[in-house]
Amino acid sequence: MSEKIHFEPTWELPNPFYKADGSIMSTKAEWEEKRKAYLELLSEMYYGKMPGRPQTLTASELSNETICQNTVCHKVVRLCAQGEEAPVFFNVHVYREAVPCEEKLIPVVIPAADTLPEEIISMAAEQGFEICSFEIAEAAPDDKEKIWEGGCAKAYPGYTWRALAMWAWLQSRVIDWLETQEDIDVAKTVVTGHSRMGKAALCCGIYDERAAVVAPAGSGCGGMASMRLSGCRLGENIGLSERIGVMLNKERFPYWLMENVADYGTPDGKNRFRENEIPFDANILGACVAPRRLILVEGLDDDWINPFGTQVSWLAASEVFEFLGVKEHSAIHYREGGHAYTKQDWSVVLDFTKVQLCGKEKTTGYKSMRENENKAGYSWRCPKTANN
Repeated sequence: MSEKIHFEPTWELPNPFYKADGSIMSTKAEWEEKRKAYLELLSEMYYGKMPGRPQTLTASELSNETICQNTVCHKVVRLCAQGEEAPVFFNVHVYREAVPCEEKLIPVVIPAADTLPEEIISMAAEQGFEICSFEIAEAAPDDKEKIWEGGCAKAYPGYTWRALAMWAWLQSRVIDWLETQEDIDVAKTVVTGHSRMGKAALCCGIYDERAAVVAPAGSGCGGMASMRLSGCRLGENIGLSERIGVMLNKERFPYWLMENVADYGTPDGKNRFRENEIPFDANILGACVAPRRLILVEGLDDDWINPFGTQVSWLAASEVFEFLGVKEHSAIHYREGGHAYTKQDWSVVLDFTKVQLCGKEKTTGYKSMRENENKAGYSWRCPKTANN
């Protein structure tokens, strides 16, 4: 573990404001150094080491049509990222309003998803967004054996990256391509995804600072749900939420994250779990997005995804946003219902983006799981002052 990170095992969410000597930081510059140390740590024991930009990136258009009753243009673009040992091919689905947008530059949403419902595509296009979803099956298939035969693994055999990092890397390559498009406002880029792809979108947003808004939806364990704290609406029914050891079990998804982190969530000989020994938690993942924007959308009845642990992690991550003077850059929205990326969720993400990046007035309310914010799970708070 990095010498820059002060940590002692605890069942509280880790305090990100500790400096290496155990004192509390007081400046934004100190947080930025701590953030760099966390990025190194996450590469070492969580996501694995990711490659940087490819040597080259080329694009070719495969098809172009209109959908949604001729209101939306749908174009399929095939990207080729030249890796160290082989090329990585994958398709991007581009959706935008068929009628030219009045604004010169178009904000863009990049969901980690093969396909999207037409009602979502139509809603985003009507609001002036371009959507660029992308396929993973060829470059990094979601399979514990086939993923090592995909384009990402073959292109960069010397890297320790796991599936979430591969999917995040593909999302960043879409941003690379968008930077070549003259009518796209890359400064207004949203990365998002649901469930396992929400975990990947969070990874992308942590490492790629071009992501102006990071919007993981129902990301659960491995995303914005705490590995230490779990439960449903009000923290009851603790056993119903997924643990890191269960998620990374060799019979399920051991290829999503680094294998060693699974050991902490697997009972030892005395039936003890050791998540308290992990030197980070989901609050640290969210904090690493700051001072950019973070918006979570969740279902109250999505028990397996750990609604309670997600809210507590978000609250703790927001302490860093407050420390940096951008508390309003972090938001969460809970709705009734279970595991889905609903039209309501999308509406919240788009509205948050327009308010934060486009100067629009808020039209959708964001609500936490409870009327009174519950900060159970951590006793520390944002330091009172932060000097520039």
